[in-house]
Amino acid sequence: METSSPEDADLIVQKLPCDNGIHRNPRKGTLDAPEKILEDYEFERSVLVDEVFPDEFSLENTQRRIEDNTEELIEYGKPLLSIGGDHSVSYPVIRALKREYPDMQLVWLDSHLDLKEKVDNHVSHDVVVRELLARGFSEDEIWFVGITRIDDDEEEFLEKHDLNIYRSSEIEEFKREFKPGEQTVYLSVDIDALEEELAPGTGYPDGELGLETVEKVIDIVNPTHADLVEVAPSLDENGKTIDSARDVLSQIEDSLG
Repeated sequence: METSSPEDADLIVQKLPCDNGIHRNPRKGTLDAPEKILEDYEFERSVLVDEVFPDEFSLENTQRRIEDNTEELIEYGKPLLSIGGDHSVSYPVIRALKREYPDMQLVWLDSHLDLKEKVDNHVSHDVVVRELLARGFSEDEIWFVGITRIDDDEEEFLEKHDLNIYRSSEIEEFKREFKPGEQTVYLSVDIDALEEELAPGTGYPDGELGLETVEKVIDIVNPTHADLVEVAPSLDENGKTIDSARDVLSQIEDSLG
């Protein structure tokens, strides 16, 4: 159920179409994801749907627009669900929320750490968490879940940092050890955490998790705010990724707030 009044909304959905945060991979296609995912999707709660249009020539301008918009939406005090777009859109959303909730925990449900080094000072989709650690997050505030691949420069980074990392085979350990207490929790879901059969339409289909496992993680995290990113409709095979994204979206909606 959609509403035009933020005061009447139980949930605010922020559409963040973007693919200019992807620069190391020719497998783009996330620009149309928010529109495709939400097409014919019916929310169970009253929602206000907002959208931030990207600057196709500037990732920095796009992120600035998203951060400003997120700051405005925070004022309504409602759970915020952002739908990307590549994973770079999470960076400005999380920054704005972290300023509002300084003790906020971050759960990164992804097959990748996104701790790579920046290229040309751009906060692209694969450097987001490294940049967040440099700008206010402490190591014990971030939880990585579903990891399958760690690049060489990330291995070097990890030699100097003690992070909470749970590979795809270590979900049970995460379930036992994650205890956020009363703190605000942000959940960022990269669709590539799912196994390729369920989500072929993404830039790096390296995941190993089934839908049931992802939904259990979402339920355990019980996030205050969340995002869903990296769906690439143009790379999708028979609509499998869109279907999986909607299943994940439904579980996030049920858990938010």
